[in-house]
Amino acid sequence: MVELVVFGQEEMKRYLRLFAEAIRLGLRFHLLIEGPPGTAKTLAVNQMVSSLKKEVGGIAYVRVTGSQDALPSDLIGDLDIGKYREGEIDILAGPLFSAHGSDMPGIVYADELNRFSEYTLIIFTEIMAEWQVSFPKTPITKPLRANVIATMNPYDISGITEVPQHILDRFSARIVVNYPDKETELKIAAQHTEYYYKKFASRLKSLFHPLVSTTRAMRKLGVPLGPRIYLSTLDLLALELSSIGSIDNDIVIQHYENAVRSRIGNLEEDKQSEFLSTASIALRGELEGAKK
Repeated sequence: MVELVVFGQEEMKRYLRLFAEAIRLGLRFHLLIEGPPGTAKTLAVNQMVSSLKKEVGGIAYVRVTGSQDALPSDLIGDLDIGKYREGEIDILAGPLFSAHGSDMPGIVYADELNRFSEYTLIIFTEIMAEWQVSFPKTPITKPLRANVIATMNPYDISGITEVPQHILDRFSARIVVNYPDKETELKIAAQHTEYYYKKFASRLKSLFHPLVSTTRAMRKLGVPLGPRIYLSTLDLLALELSSIGSIDNDIVIQHYENAVRSRIGNLEEDKQSEFLSTASIALRGELEGAKK
């Protein structure tokens, strides 16, 4: 199957290329990519890692995803109690050590970095600065030769931590990505449908413009609705076509509402109802306009 293309986001792709080059040369380079959900951050990182692995014949790599509940020991490991009882001090290594490289640095991909608590975020400071990890309350320090690439959401999205400046200082570059222009979003919708639902692509094509236009309009109300909204709607509509063979405007609107509903759970209930009502009216207008 042909690989999905990341449309636009040229600055992000350029810095990912520089990150990969630093890995090849054995240099420290840590990259932070900030942007709202649905801006192809993870897709672009995964493609860079996959391409690099093919080129160099494998590379030490681990991906961790931010969570407020994650403790440092969940990432770097903890004291080996069995050996401690025998009078030895050693560590049961955590998942981050899977990224330790020998011939060249490995890669730690910290997805949604600012969903980690500030207490847990501190462990990334030493990795980036020294390529090592010190274990609290022990004399043990272990090498962790890896470059960090991290993605994070903007600070106006719920459930996140403000990353302290002393941690931000360790990144070689911090870039900001945003939603692409309308033409690019239409390409994203077309690629997604052709890639996953080729059989139904021609029947879904007329919906690209209404779905993308409505999503872009609703964004202006301050809710970060990304491409996943209209892509999820297209997923559901393709399943409808496969199941019952037809769709109408009411079905399109129902699936769009439910795709949006899954992204606005942080709003108060009355705000959710108002937002969904506005989205439905806007989409119906776009659908009826497309028929004229």
